[in-house]
Amino acid sequence: MRGLRSGDTGMYWCAVEIVHQPDVKEDIYITVKSVPDLSVVESSVSGQEGGSVSVQCLYSAGYQNEQKRWCRSKDQRCYTVGRTDTCQNSAVQISDDWTSSFSVEMSGLQKSDAGWYWCYIGDLQVPVHLSVIDAPPAVMAKTKKTDTTKSTPVWTTATTSHSGTEKLIGPVQFCIAQK
Repeated sequence: MRGLRSGDTGMYWCAVEIVHQPDVKEDIYITVKSVPDLSVVESSVSGQEGGSVSVQCLYSAGYQNEQKRWCRSKDQRCYTVGRTDTCQNSAVQISDDWTSSFSVEMSGLQKSDAGWYWCYIGDLQVPVHLSVIDAPPAVMAKTKKTDTTKSTPVWTTATTSHSGTEKLIGPVQFCIAQK
């Protein structure tokens, strides 16, 4: 079967004629789903604050020459293919493969970037929700000086920036060479 359309969905049968025996017949229900003209690989994406996310918007062949846009629902700001813009310190880059998809890369994410966005092509649109989660706390390590002529185990403490507490994290092997 070739060139099927969603209107071809329905009950079909398949039969085999067997000589000198009863024929064999099976009923089969076939559902034909059409590919949407615009869709997204993921309708919900998440990235860390300061990090980046990518969204891939897929389109059918009839939309290759249409303008592709990535729009933010909150303020109706739209970005178009080929332009790099910044919005509240987040960079937005949109690239099109000119055959079946365009990709959106958002970097330098901030909490204020979270919300609903839309892949637009022509008069079609598909929603995408962006969540921005907290970046992991920064860790600073403190070490003691060691003999510069040999490798010596050193006990190290780490301080987390959000609590200011120190934790003993165990022996760490350092090799320090003197210039």
